[in-house]
Amino acid sequence: MSSYSYASIVRFLVFLLIVGLRPLGSHAQGYVEGIGLSYEVLPLKQVGNRDTTFRGDIFRANIIVPVAAAADSSHAVLVGLNLETLRFSGIRPGFAVRNVYGITPVLGYRQRLSSRTELTALVLPALNSDLHDVRGADVTWGGVVRAAYRVNSRRAYRLTVGYRQQFYGPQYVLLLGLDWRLGERWRAFGDLPTTFNISYAATPRVNVGFNLNGINTAYRLQEQDRYFQYQQGHYGLFAETYLSAHWALRATAAYAVTRRMEVYARDDQWPATIDYIGLGTAPTPLSPRLEKGVAFRLALSYRVPAP
Repeated sequence: MSSYSYASIVRFLVFLLIVGLRPLGSHAQGYVEGIGLSYEVLPLKQVGNRDTTFRGDIFRANIIVPVAAAADSSHAVLVGLNLETLRFSGIRPGFAVRNVYGITPVLGYRQRLSSRTELTALVLPALNSDLHDVRGADVTWGGVVRAAYRVNSRRAYRLTVGYRQQFYGPQYVLLLGLDWRLGERWRAFGDLPTTFNISYAATPRVNVGFNLNGINTAYRLQEQDRYFQYQQGHYGLFAETYLSAHWALRATAAYAVTRRMEVYARDDQWPATIDYIGLGTAPTPLSPRLEKGVAFRLALSYRVPAP
């Protein structure tokens, strides 16, 4: 495909974002992120073996666009794609994971019920694997329903419930969302317990603040007939600048209060989890535990401010 064709596709997607996301902006976060690219580096050490250090490099890309939107922006079909690659390098005895990948198409529907209330339903099939000998059974399924309610121009709430198949067992999703403008410069927004931001507008183009970023997912390791669980709870400080009206570049330095990056036997699972909380007897890891530590992240995103 020619560079002209690529440029045409990008321009078309950005056009869809501008005309589609602005009137359909979520009322439970500070902005709608239509395109995201990020790179994260994790310096890693094994518990009880501090002389052995290695690293993880994580690359992510995502896009979501509204299609077949109503002329009055009261509803739209949402289509998107999330991609990620986790690469581990260095000397790591007992930790046989090299590269794992995540491919998650997104299909959803958003309906505005009133000037204050909005409902969104998303279907989230996923292929999380080392991509060796991929089979249909490696695809997991999930979905969420989100309800957003805007109290006034400064405050809104959101409730998200859902279910996802995970290789470590069934995962139930329960998120409480908040978007609160605390003044001309301060804003708090996110979906607890997985994301949360407290942002201060230092200048019209520069924000600084605190953020929480949580993940709890897993990847099938085909060659070993096992799975790799990746759970994190990163608390950090960020600084970001707007390169243009919509493109923002954010740098984050964080500390992993929660970090589980371990290999398990295929049938050794949690009976169930609610977000991060495991219910019942925990599975037994087959790889060494990792210490908590720092993480550094750089992210570029295309944003449309929420109404």
